[in-house]
Amino acid sequence: MTEDINNLLPLMQRLDTLMPQLTAMMPEMIQTMKSMKAQMLSMHSTQEGLQDQMAAMQEDSAAMGEAFDASRNDDSFYLPPEVFDNPDFQRGLEQFLSPDGHAVRFIISHEGDPMSQAGIARIAKIKTAAKEAIKGTPLEGSAIYLGGTAAMFKDLSDGNTYDLMIAGISALCLIFIIMLITTRSVVAAAVIVGTVVLSLGASFGLSVLIWQHILGIELHWLVLAMAVIILLAVGADYNLLLVARLKEEIHAGINTGIIRAMGGSGSVVTAAGLVFAFTMMSFAVSELTVMAQVGTTIGMGLLFDTLIVRSFMTPSIAALLGKWFWWPQVVRQRPVPQPWPSPASARTFALV
Repeated sequence: MTEDINNLLPLMQRLDTLMPQLTAMMPEMIQTMKSMKAQMLSMHSTQEGLQDQMAAMQEDSAAMGEAFDASRNDDSFYLPPEVFDNPDFQRGLEQFLSPDGHAVRFIISHEGDPMSQAGIARIAKIKTAAKEAIKGTPLEGSAIYLGGTAAMFKDLSDGNTYDLMIAGISALCLIFIIMLITTRSVVAAAVIVGTVVLSLGASFGLSVLIWQHILGIELHWLVLAMAVIILLAVGADYNLLLVARLKEEIHAGINTGIIRAMGGSGSVVTAAGLVFAFTMMSFAVSELTVMAQVGTTIGMGLLFDTLIVRSFMTPSIAALLGKWFWWPQVVRQRPVPQPWPSPASARTFALV
C-alpha cells in the first residue's frame, strides 16, 4: 500500500500544479456557458413564436379550405364592400383582374404531368367545365382561353395532327403521280401507294402494342409525324425499285419477269432496308423516350416493308393481277413466241 501511495504522489503533485490554471479558466468557462444559455433561451423564444405563427397559419389555411369546400356548391359568394379598400386585396386583385374589369384569370394546378397525354386531354374538359360554369350568368358567352404547358402542347398536338393530315394526303398524291409517270400504270402506282400505307399502319400498330400495351408507356404524338415522313419516302423508294426492275423484265413474261426482278434487285434492296432498319432500331437504347419510340417505330416499319411487303406482297399482287397490274398498258402473260428459223436461214446463219 505504501508503494501505491508513493506511485500516486507524483500525480498528486502534478495535479496540484495544474489546479491554479484550471481555477483561472473557470470564470471564462462560466461566462461561455452563460452566453450559450442566453442563446438557447433566445432560440427557444424564437421557435415558440414561429410555432405560434405556424399554428395561426394552419388555422387560417384550414378555415380557407373549409370555406372553399363549402363554396363548391355555391354559384357565388359575398364580399363586403370594405374588402375592396384593403391594400393587400387590391394588390392581389391586380394579378387576377384586368384594369378595365373585362378579363379575369384563374390558376389551375394539374394532378400529374401536364405534358403527358392525360394532361393534354384534360384541357378540353377544363374548357367544357368553364363554359358550363358561366351558363345562366352575366358572363355567359365570354371567350375562354387556356395557357400553360398542357394548353401549349395541346395546340402543338392539334396543329401537328392537322398539318400531318394535309402533308400525308399531299405526299401520297404526289407519290402516286410520280409512280404513275414512272410505271405508266394506274394499278401499279396504286399498289405501291397502298403497300406504303400498309407499312405505316403496321409500324404504328406494332409500336402501340409494344410501348403502350406491353411497356405501359404512352406513345408520344411526335412519333407519328417523324415516322410518316421517313416511311413514306423510303417505302415508296424500295417498292419503286422493284417495280421498275419488273418493268424492265416484262418482255420475258409476267412470271418470269417477277423472278428476274427479284433476283436482280432483291438482295441489294433487302440489305439496304435491313441496314437502315437496324440503324433506326439502335435508338431504342436512348435515354430520351421520344427518340426511342421514333427509332423503334421507323425500324419496325422498315423491317415490315423490306421483309414482307417488298419481298412477298408486291410480287404476289403483281403475279395475281397478271396483265391487269400494268393497266392501261397491254402486256403479255407470256413472251411473244418466236418462229423456228427455216433451213435456208439456218444455213445462212451457219455460214456467217
